[in-house]
Amino acid sequence: MTTQNQDILIPEITPELKRGPQWLQDKRNSSKESYNNTPIPRRGLHLWRYTDPTTFVVDKAEVADATFRTDLDNVIESELALLQNGHSSAFVLDKAGRDITFNLADNLVKDGIVISKLSDAVETHSELVNKHLYSQVNSESGKFEAMNSALWNDGIFIYIPDGKSVAQPIHLLRESGMDNSAQFPRLLVVVGKNSEVTIIDEYSGGSETQSDNMSLTNSAVEIFGDNDSRTRYISLQRNSEGAKVYLAHRAKAQQNATVLTVPLAFGAAVSKQNFGVTLNGEGADSKMYGLLFGGGHQHYDNHTLHHHTVGKTTSDINFKVVLKDKANSAYTGLIKIENKAKTCEAYQENRNLLLNRGCKAETIPELEILNEDVICSHGATIGPLDPEMIFFLKCRGINQTEATRMIVSGFVATTLKQVPDDLKEKIAEFVTKRLEDI
Repeated sequence: MTTQNQDILIPEITPELKRGPQWLQDKRNSSKESYNNTPIPRRGLHLWRYTDPTTFVVDKAEVADATFRTDLDNVIESELALLQNGHSSAFVLDKAGRDITFNLADNLVKDGIVISKLSDAVETHSELVNKHLYSQVNSESGKFEAMNSALWNDGIFIYIPDGKSVAQPIHLLRESGMDNSAQFPRLLVVVGKNSEVTIIDEYSGGSETQSDNMSLTNSAVEIFGDNDSRTRYISLQRNSEGAKVYLAHRAKAQQNATVLTVPLAFGAAVSKQNFGVTLNGEGADSKMYGLLFGGGHQHYDNHTLHHHTVGKTTSDINFKVVLKDKANSAYTGLIKIENKAKTCEAYQENRNLLLNRGCKAETIPELEILNEDVICSHGATIGPLDPEMIFFLKCRGINQTEATRMIVSGFVATTLKQVPDDLKEKIAEFVTKRLEDI
């Protein structure tokens, strides 16, 4: 066993390790052992070259009780109104994995669609959960994935049976606790053959100021799209200014399945997110359109992966970053195409817009192509606002501030087109607020 600082080990008496049937307890305990035996990643090695891994360690590996922001009741009331008016199919409030409440449209139950606690699904849909849980995000994925795999208290399970479509988005609100809290959200989604769903996975709350007692959110998401399924997953990270966020996301697309992933990041003091899709059947297609907007001293570290395991699959990544003040962003994107995965098409683009001196962006596109029968390209840009565009707009009577806003709006427009209508207004508000001090 590797020698570790005792303060960061998960102890044997941790109550989360005893949750669920025996097979799940065994999984939790093996994840605990993996976490305890795995050294903290060395700073500077590949995906940890820009972020200090000790940021995401829980002191003494304790899960603190959480208190929540005072305006949460107003948020809940607004979301329930959207559900009642038919703008969403479900609203799920997850308070640090300790209290999860479900509000579902009547037609979901009639269609056999399941949206429940993961702890309940372990019993009621044991075959599905046993097959899929931990198969993509687990102790072998990394030290902090092992931490989530051991310490998640309760999570959310979504199952769309074969041939069913959910017309309006399912909205998940994962609320983090305030200072000195740690939460480990877990989401498992299984989308059946020829089925369709849109999921808005929103992360909010957490510590409001940076201190020694900042909140930590360590989240794991696993999505499975069966043959001919259509899955849209929108991740909205808008945690408070003092939060630390770590997210591991993996999706798998089978034959002719489509997966649209839209990572949106606006909040937290430190945010490290890893989004990946495996194309596992001929005709599978994945599109990933990300948008990050940082200000102040925010630190973002994002990774994307498209893994083509079979031939005749397609993927496209377009990840956009807007920074101002002293914010910084690091992006690493990998396209991996296996030797037997012939006639694949894969594209990757990362564009970074710097609104002032002092902010910083890094971009590392990576290709691992193991056969020559592919069409594959990647591109990356980092640069300030184009002064000629500013000059052009000012010549037409538009002031500097409005000109900047117009340029940024055009820059992010293609990403916002992928966001459900009810979310576009909220996202536009975040962008506007970031531009107020320009």
